[in-house]
Amino acid sequence: MKQEDVKLQREVYREDVERLAGWMSDEVVVEHLNEEQNIDRKLQDLLAQSHLPLFSPHFNRDGSFFLVTLPHEGPIGFVRLVPKRHKAEIVVVIGERRHWGNGYGYQAIRKGVRYAFFEWRKEKVVATIHHDNRRSRKVFRQVGFAEAEELSSETRFTLPVERFLGH
Repeated sequence: MKQEDVKLQREVYREDVERLAGWMSDEVVVEHLNEEQNIDRKLQDLLAQSHLPLFSPHFNRDGSFFLVTLPHEGPIGFVRLVPKRHKAEIVVVIGERRHWGNGYGYQAIRKGVRYAFFEWRKEKVVATIHHDNRRSRKVFRQVGFAEAEELSSETRFTLPVERFLGH
């Protein structure tokens, strides 16, 4: 069976925020994330405070936020890109654990990186990954990222545009 291609969706609706809150309350999903404490609660508060159907402006304040979607299922995760001078920082989360190991993270990273390079014209993309997060370290290497800096509990990986184009 052919694996479905993920899409990056800019629009974030009320039901998407509910799904995000569910992912962020899953201890296994957030174990290695650098997200704020109680992010699931903050997402629930956001839903309670606003009755708007569209939440995209809230999620795109400091960069670009995309839902990672499958055509026949809807959102399974997200990509967040934050611009910083000549580079972009990337965070990729596949929140639906049943889809871990199916290549969707790889696809999402490549699409996010492509956006940073070709829409924003950044020179490199950076990902900061916890030492214990072997799956993320592996998939970012598969995309072409290389270790650039060891931090106390994390490793900073970088991907220059030249390496991405040659990968």
